[in-house]
Amino acid sequence: MRSLSLVAAMMVAISTGTGIAQASNVLEDIPDAIDSSKRYIFYLHGSAEEEEGETEKYEAAVEAIAGGKNVVISEVRGDTDPNEYAQKLKAQVEKLQQAGVAKRNITISGFSKGAIITLATAGAIQDPEMKYVLLAGCSEELNSKYSVDPGKARGKILAIYDSDDDKFGSCDGTISKGDGITLKEKELNSGKGHALFRIPKDKFIDQWRNPLVKWAKKK
Repeated sequence: MRSLSLVAAMMVAISTGTGIAQASNVLEDIPDAIDSSKRYIFYLHGSAEEEEGETEKYEAAVEAIAGGKNVVISEVRGDTDPNEYAQKLKAQVEKLQQAGVAKRNITISGFSKGAIITLATAGAIQDPEMKYVLLAGCSEELNSKYSVDPGKARGKILAIYDSDDDKFGSCDGTISKGDGITLKEKELNSGKGHALFRIPKDKFIDQWRNPLVKWAKKK
């Protein structure tokens, strides 16, 4: 399904003269030919796509992050165990690093259940220099449900959440600051709560996309 959507995006790009580079910068897996000069951002969707498959809201999210030096790695998953999937992401990160991609050019991000997987990955990799973005922030309830231990996480973590979200929120108290952990939080006040991260309109996407990309650019 992804290939069809990308073909459609490229056809639009050709007709308008814009956007073709962005369309080609969204991949389901690590490319065979890895360009070490690019910036690789993993995007992990929430549980909605596990049940429904690829959606317009998901496509809008990944395409918003892609472009320029950013290559987005994202696949539409089925029902996923966060700790098991974290091992897959760890292997993908290792593959990028073996090809010469610097740690500063790799970021793992996720929304909702994808944020739980992202946190599990920070615990699997345990590298203080790796960068992560938790879209919607933290949920102690889901961490417990999926047996994800925030105490194992290491890395530079940015948590972005909306003040009206009744499902997720601040990671303060969930992720303990200390050796190997850098935690920065950004509270948004869109009035949309958890749904903010799934609204396919620029004025809402920009609120979370811009700090995510800025974090990915950090050295």
